[in-house]
Amino acid sequence: MGCCKCCCILLLVTVIIIAGSLGLFSAFFPYPSHASCRVDWVFGKSCSTVKSTFISQIKKWSHNDCSLKQQCNYEYLGEDGNAIRGFHVTPWMSFVDRFNFTFTDGDDALCHVQAISESAASYAIIDFGVNYCNLRNLVIGSKLDENDSYYKENSTNSVCTMYSIAHCNLYT
Repeated sequence: MGCCKCCCILLLVTVIIIAGSLGLFSAFFPYPSHASCRVDWVFGKSCSTVKSTFISQIKKWSHNDCSLKQQCNYEYLGEDGNAIRGFHVTPWMSFVDRFNFTFTDGDDALCHVQAISESAASYAIIDFGVNYCNLRNLVIGSKLDENDSYYKENSTNSVCTMYSIAHCNLYT
């Protein structure tokens, strides 16, 4: 009986490895394999304005008193050319998520931003939309989405863990 159990476990592990290598998990698990999020935004402002607005908001929320609010514990790490980097520590469980924003002036005179947030924990798979909210909360907090007829957001569950069910004001 013990040998049969070992064979069944070995067979199951083999099937899982083969299914994963063939990309068959996406039908059952439509998210990235690691807790992360990529969002593309378009803003009807210059990239220098959008970039400085994000930097100001990150710095503003690095000093907030935090009692289970997501709008705190941000840290600005600097900029590299057209990109800024930082991290966010979740208030409840103190998970660290690294993020960056890359700014590109479009031929359409609009600012195109690609933002990425990723859990620093190697074992993180599910994040309940926290990586998305790390990014989205900065847009909302800085009011970059308001009164901008060019504003657009684009992401999907395949590049943003739990994007479609994220609840970004859960802790506000």
